Amino acid sequence: MNSTVERSSFVAHQDVLYPRPSLISGISDYTLSLIVPMASHWLTAAVYETLEYFSLFQRYKIHTNDEEVTKNSISRWECLRGVLLVQVLQTGLGILLGLSSEVELTGHESRDVAIWASRLHTWGQLILLSISFSGLKVQALISTLSRSAFVTSSFASGEAEHKAVLFAAQLIYYGLIPALRLYLALWLADAWVFFIHRAEHSNKWLYRTFHARHHELNVAYSWGGIYDHPVESMFLSVGAFVVAVVGTGMSLRESMVFSAFSSIKACTDHSGYKFPWNPVDLFTTVDAEYHDKHHQRWGYKNNFALHFQFWDRLLGTDFSDTEAASKLYTRDRKAAEVARKLKGAKIKHL
Repeated sequence: MNSTVERSSFVAHQDVLYPRPSLISGISDYTLSLIVPMASHWLTAAVYETLEYFSLFQRYKIHTNDEEVTKNSISRWECLRGVLLVQVLQTGLGILLGLSSEVELTGHESRDVAIWASRLHTWGQLILLSISFSGLKVQALISTLSRSAFVTSSFASGEAEHKAVLFAAQLIYYGLIPALRLYLALWLADAWVFFIHRAEHSNKWLYRTFHARHHELNVAYSWGGIYDHPVESMFLSVGAFVVAVVGTGMSLRESMVFSAFSSIKACTDHSGYKFPWNPVDLFTTVDAEYHDKHHQRWGYKNNFALHFQFWDRLLGTDFSDTEAASKLYTRDRKAAEVARKLKGAKIKHL
C-alpha cells in the first residue's frame, strides 16, 4: 500500500446533521413504512390470484380446488375480513409507535465512510507489515512499481489508492453492512416466531384461544397467510418485526425492505404453489412446500420455522419424510375428490 496515503486523509469534517429527506416527494418515510407491508402483501397476492384465475402453472399447485372447498373451515370472505382486521390493527399500532419515535437524521454518512476507509487503510498496512516479516521487501517493490511506465502518476502519488480504499469503504457501509443487518434480522425473527409458534402447538389453551384461527385454513392461499387471531398477530408478527429491527439497529428505510420481504414471503409460503425456482427462496430455507405440511392435520406438530429450518432440525420437529408426505398428500386429494362428489350428489338430489 502506497506510503503516500496517510490514515488521516480519510478523516471527515464535523457532521452537520439534519432530518432525512423523504424517499418519495410528498410522502414521509414514516408514512411510507406503513404503506409498504400492505402494498407488498396485496401486490404479491395479486400475482398468485392471477395465476389461479387464469389456471396458469397448475402443475405446481400443491392442492386441488376440491381440497380447498372440503378442508377449509372458513370461506374466502371470512378470511378476507380477518386479514383486513389484522392489517388495520397492525397499521394502527404502527401509527401509535410512530408518534413517540424520533426524527431520523442524516449527514453522518461521510464520517462513517471515512472511519471505514481509515480502518481499511490500517488493515492494509498491517497486512503489508506481516508480509514484510516473510522476507519480501515490500517498500522496495512498491518503489520499483511506482517508477514503472505501466503505473500512472495518480497511483504513484497515492491518489488511485485513496479512491480505491474509499470505494471499498462505501461498498461496506452502503452495501455489506445493511445486507448483513437484514440477514441477521431474518434469523432473529425466525427464532422469535419458532419458539412462540411451537409453544402454541404444545399448549392446548394457547392453541385453542389464539392459534387455531390460523389453522382454519388447511389449504392456504397467498393473502390468507396473515389470517391470525388479532392478539396473536400483535405478539407474534409485530413482535418478530420489533425484535428484528431493534436487535439489528436498522434504519427506517432498511426496516421497509425487511417488512416488504416479510410480507412477500408470508404470501409466498401460503400460496399453495411450489415452483422449481423462486427468488424469494434464495434467502431462506423455508418455502411453500415446507410450510404447507404444517397446515395439514398430519403435520401441524412439525415445521414451525418462519425462515430457516435450523431450529426444526435441531429440535427434531421437521417433517423430513418426503415419501410419507407424498402418500399423505395423495390420500388427501382422493378423499377431497370423493367428498366433493358426494356433496354435489346430495345437492342434486335435493
